[in-house]
Amino acid sequence: MKEIFLTNRHFADLNPLLIGRQVCSAAHAFGPAIRKYTLLHYVERGMGTLYKEGKAYPVQAGEVFVILPNEVTYYRADATDPWVYRWIGFDGAISEKYREVAPVFAMEDRLFPNVLHYENARGGIEYALAGQLFAMTAALFGETSENDDRVSRIKNYIKASYMLEIHVEEIAAHFSLDRRYLSRLFKKKTGKTLQEYLIAVRMREACRQLSLGRGVAETAGLCGYADACNFSKMFKREIGMSPAAWRIASASRDEK
Repeated sequence: MKEIFLTNRHFADLNPLLIGRQVCSAAHAFGPAIRKYTLLHYVERGMGTLYKEGKAYPVQAGEVFVILPNEVTYYRADATDPWVYRWIGFDGAISEKYREVAPVFAMEDRLFPNVLHYENARGGIEYALAGQLFAMTAALFGETSENDDRVSRIKNYIKASYMLEIHVEEIAAHFSLDRRYLSRLFKKKTGKTLQEYLIAVRMREACRQLSLGRGVAETAGLCGYADACNFSKMFKREIGMSPAAWRIASASRDEK
């Protein structure tokens, strides 16, 4: 294990305090422990598990696990493929943003400070690490913002195209994204799968069209369903009654 305890420069925004690296033995464990600063571990290779707040979080190579101030945590290397990780501890006003991220998230190796680059440094190591922390934070939260924008564009695309016979594969292709990646991203940001969101948009519009007195077959076509029978089955599953029954019920409500 190598660890460097830094001079506390009291930088206001991102203030590095320590950095280290360890090659862990099988099932090596640390904790329970509590800290007064934010601590990030980047797993170079191998795997292990983070335990905090009564939950277990598997972590593998290429991922970072987050320990926040005043959290009681425990973590353990895998018994057959123990992890090698490096870490950085820091505080400062911007460190509070790390409360917004998941306990485990993926990150490129080049973005995470490497203790081997700093162990023989002299002088301004804290300044260099503060710069690295800013770059890492910008990449992490900049990507989050970009993903938010991407999900917003996908929602708008669905709202503009729901009447077409579009599928998840076509949406992914339109945005030049891998289907599996897009599905994970959309579910993470909205709580719904792409398919669930597309169906919800179509069903809302179907209810509106039926309430206007349109027939089932016409409504199906207007909502992206070439097969009226398939549309009727989907409508009943999602709304709880058939399209024809909805139209009658809607007409009764309007008369009242």
